[in-house]
Amino acid sequence: MHLKLLLLLFYCLGSLPTLAASYLDHGEHRIHFTTFSSLIIPADVASAHAIVRSKKRIVLNLSVLTQGMPATASISGHVINLLNQRFELIFDEINEAEAVYYLASYLALEHDILRFSLDVQLNATDSVPINFIRRYDQ
Repeated sequence: MHLKLLLLLFYCLGSLPTLAASYLDHGEHRIHFTTFSSLIIPADVASAHAIVRSKKRIVLNLSVLTQGMPATASISGHVINLLNQRFELIFDEINEAEAVYYLASYLALEHDILRFSLDVQLNATDSVPINFIRRYDQ
């Protein structure tokens, strides 16, 4: 529950340079996604969710709402860094009482431009591609 409140706080404070939150509407679904430094997560919360905290580690958080209610999905994707190196993202599903979200992390370069490419499989026939870029400076 602590991580959910923390992520909600970060989402509401979208103007912070360490956080970039966005959403995409697709039919009755709204897909929220955000990236932020893992150091923002308190140590006890990170430990409870097996998140490694590091000044170079970026966390990607994604959640799906269907008609305003939390929904599950199958998430896959990769990130390409400034050196054009591609890394597959591994998403962990976090289920809480009133939320479902997916977390993946990536170890960024000191100064990096990250190109994220995600595929959100909402059901057996409905897939949503999401592509975005984030700049990272330590």
